[in-house]
Amino acid sequence: MAQILKTKRRSLFIFTFYVIAFYAFTNHLEAQTVSIPPSEYLISIHYDLGMHCTGFDLSYCCILPPYNSILAQVVKTAQKSNALPAILTEADLSPDSLILWYRHEQNSYSEGPKMLYWNVPYDVNGDGDLADPNDSFANAWFRHLFTYEEQPLRYQPYPLGKLTKRYIGLDLAIPQDHGPTGKPMSFGKLDYTGPDGTVLYTTTNDGVSETPLVLAMRGYWEALGLPLTAFYGGSLGNIREATEEMIRPYQRAQVSLSKWRDANSDGLPQTHEVQLAKDSRGREITAFGTNPIDVPGCDKCHASEKANGTEFNLWKREFSFWKNQFPNTTDYYARVKAASISLLEIHDRRHGTDFLSKYIPANRTGAAVTRLGRPSIQCQECHADNIVGKLRGATFSGKKVSALSAAMHKKHLDKVPQPDALGRAASCQGCHPAHQQSGLLTEFPLDQHGEFRGGDVRNYRGGCFLGRDVHSNPAAAQTLGTRSHLNAVGQWLKTKVMKDGKGLYCTNCHNLAARLFYKADTLKDALDQTGKTMRQLSFGKILAALRKMEKGKYRQFTAEDFFDPKVGSPGLLAVYTDTPSDPYRIVDDGGDYWLAAGEPKCADCHVPPFVENLGGLYEPIDQREKYALMRYSKGHNGISCQSCHQSTHGLYPVAEDGADPVSLAQARALNPDGSSGPLKCGACHVVDDEGIPTIMTDDMLAPFSNREYPTRWEKAVAYAHTGRTYEERKGVGK
Repeated sequence: MAQILKTKRRSLFIFTFYVIAFYAFTNHLEAQTVSIPPSEYLISIHYDLGMHCTGFDLSYCCILPPYNSILAQVVKTAQKSNALPAILTEADLSPDSLILWYRHEQNSYSEGPKMLYWNVPYDVNGDGDLADPNDSFANAWFRHLFTYEEQPLRYQPYPLGKLTKRYIGLDLAIPQDHGPTGKPMSFGKLDYTGPDGTVLYTTTNDGVSETPLVLAMRGYWEALGLPLTAFYGGSLGNIREATEEMIRPYQRAQVSLSKWRDANSDGLPQTHEVQLAKDSRGREITAFGTNPIDVPGCDKCHASEKANGTEFNLWKREFSFWKNQFPNTTDYYARVKAASISLLEIHDRRHGTDFLSKYIPANRTGAAVTRLGRPSIQCQECHADNIVGKLRGATFSGKKVSALSAAMHKKHLDKVPQPDALGRAASCQGCHPAHQQSGLLTEFPLDQHGEFRGGDVRNYRGGCFLGRDVHSNPAAAQTLGTRSHLNAVGQWLKTKVMKDGKGLYCTNCHNLAARLFYKADTLKDALDQTGKTMRQLSFGKILAALRKMEKGKYRQFTAEDFFDPKVGSPGLLAVYTDTPSDPYRIVDDGGDYWLAAGEPKCADCHVPPFVENLGGLYEPIDQREKYALMRYSKGHNGISCQSCHQSTHGLYPVAEDGADPVSLAQARALNPDGSSGPLKCGACHVVDDEGIPTIMTDDMLAPFSNREYPTRWEKAVAYAHTGRTYEERKGVGK
């Protein structure tokens, strides 16, 4: 009996050993083939326009005010194979007193040493004096925008009684170094936009009707309109010391999940009240993202003979004034001042304005703020401009003043297009400038006299787009690891423009064809492209259809005129002379070709599902039965396009040796394999050795054909892009 028991115990030991060994082996195998997201929380950060351009001395005039935003989503990543990631909302964070705390690295202030904006006087309420606390140019800029006291920064509440309008800058003063919704440059908390988004109201071009402007989409975290400059804090002791080499266009915004104890119960988090939260491994939950801001190169032409010729000379006297009266003034700052005077002198002479009627070139009076003898000029006082919500243009000498975007683009494309070696208008990169993070100016396309340096403009990498974005990144195809999934237009651009490896230029997207595509669409479904559209046609049929539009107005246009317009081509200016469509024609003198539904779309070149949502959620910025803007689109069960792809003009993968090191570092920090973007599944999901989420089944991948999607990875990427809500796919009210 003892021998039998001994044998049984031995057998049981052997069986147990093999069971343990089997599970150890399978667990080891799983450890080899399954990857868990490296971070328990993922915070995506971006800016909705890809690049903002503004001056830093606004004492004479201002085309665009400072306005950079931090937009973010936060995801609780999956840490087990059968778990799903979760997008966190305010309801998830507030019970634990958690907030998203933000700052700009090396950039917490602007006014004074780095910007002249709040210190520029302006009679905001028109009472005849400058004694009111908010009598500054900064408060004057946004005073046409308003919200409702009963429901601030949201849609107008149901009118149960008389509602109270509160005007930005007038009733709601903007503190120094804050944005128009009251957010500080640094050391503040992101607000959650909820079911509406962040909304301000403006008046349409009839001067009476009201229309909402959705500044940030719903279900998002934001700090809007921050007065960010391209200069680091501490780089300037005085604004007159600014040099062009100091410009740093790719600023870093940092967002951290933090615990907030409101010690004084004022509802405003202070630095000493905030403590960074840590995950279960004891690591601080923080991330950084790109917040790009550059300075236009107006001085290149307007502080030289390029723009002034022999007819205009006040710019010379202004330059000399600053160099002679203030010895510590740099040539660059004196040129910035001179360029402003040049702009105003030319405008007075050409258009009959009197901006310089009280300007005395030798008079030092008011030099610390302005020497005009009048308030600084806001171009949108006369020119409608829907980028700032100014929808009504002025009438001058019995004629409606043209929209600001159209006026500036038409004038510059007509007078100084500066064709490069291939005929493309190189001047785009002067106004939408091309500064580099290094401060080197060797690749800026215009020299100090405003002359294009020559060659192919795409060789000048920097600033807004060139040498940065996936579309101008020669190595993009190898980095992406997927096909481009192009429609006929995309294939034409790939063959005709991108075949030399230098990528696209500005006018390959911002062209007449993009406008006409949008105008022709009457879509019923964003992914099926049912309804009326020409996007899925062959290139020849697309070309024929475009020529028939607008009553045959463009029947003589070539393919290049539509998709790659050159200097001298009728297509170069046509985008700004084409008739705006409804509802913009009715409500907005600014037209529909800037920050509006007529802007270029991913869907112009790519096939579904790699397209935007259907519009209607954020009218009038996007419209029903039309594709929405990318900045208002989501494609992966609530994840926005920009969270995975970064902002327009700075889309992943940015060039590894290009102008933008910040977006590159951001993508590498978010992707578990350190790749340069877009974000991969493994950033949020537990994935197998092919990078596919373990929760994904073959049935999910089955609808995607082997011919179009030859690998499981490409099928998974396509599947992610199909995850839309009914509204995002079909539009509102369909």
